[in-house]
Amino acid sequence: MKKINVIKIGGSTIEEWGKSLNQIKKIVDLGESILLVHGGGKTVSEWSSKLGIRPEFVKGLRKTDPQTLEVACAILSGLVNSKLVVKLESIGVSSIGISGVSGKLLLSKPKSKDLGLVGDVEKVNHDILYNLVKSNFVPVISPLGYNDKSRDIDSEGILNINADSVASKIAIETKAKKVIYQTDVDGVIDQNGRVIPKMTLSQSKELLNSGIITGGMIPKLQSCIDALDSGVDHGHIINANDDSLINLFKGNKIGTHIIRES
Repeated sequence: MKKINVIKIGGSTIEEWGKSLNQIKKIVDLGESILLVHGGGKTVSEWSSKLGIRPEFVKGLRKTDPQTLEVACAILSGLVNSKLVVKLESIGVSSIGISGVSGKLLLSKPKSKDLGLVGDVEKVNHDILYNLVKSNFVPVISPLGYNDKSRDIDSEGILNINADSVASKIAIETKAKKVIYQTDVDGVIDQNGRVIPKMTLSQSKELLNSGIITGGMIPKLQSCIDALDSGVDHGHIINANDDSLINLFKGNKIGTHIIRES
């Protein structure tokens, strides 16, 4: 089977995903195999607010208590995942929505006590993904994990996972060709406010440790580093709000490209 491309879809809300999905249609038509990982943090926050739940963040990651987890499950694996699948199907892309809990796709463990029901992926049941891709489906994966070591499966069996790290782990365990992160800027920005077009893995680590990178770019760059450290050849951080995705697959130099070798 040809190598897979893992895309962490960008855009903070469901309404902003239309352009990205049209590009994914074009990429599939080019004959590429795609695994799609989505988040939906902004939508989770909006619904939490409607329900009177105030979001808490620790080092950029959402703290998840049992009440917040219920909202995350409903929004990520329900509303967001289903709407993405419907939108893809409506433009001719055969797709299947799947949670990290389904078939124990993402076996996970709690990340830290400070974050509550937030997890790290320990293992990916990649045969599920291979079988879907072989059947010409685009898997649409919501970032929830299955905790099979929980003391109380009802309250601790599902873990909320950062979608950037999910994309990285899936890329590693499927031996992906590319892992691509879409965001709302043109790439990784240096201290002078300019996009860095290309970095080696060692340069990326130095930049991350320098403190120049802040906010939501930290988990994206860290996830790229983790993937390349484990054998993925190419990491890309690109803008979700233009035609960067399809242009990248056509061979154009887009956003920030991270490589293992110099």
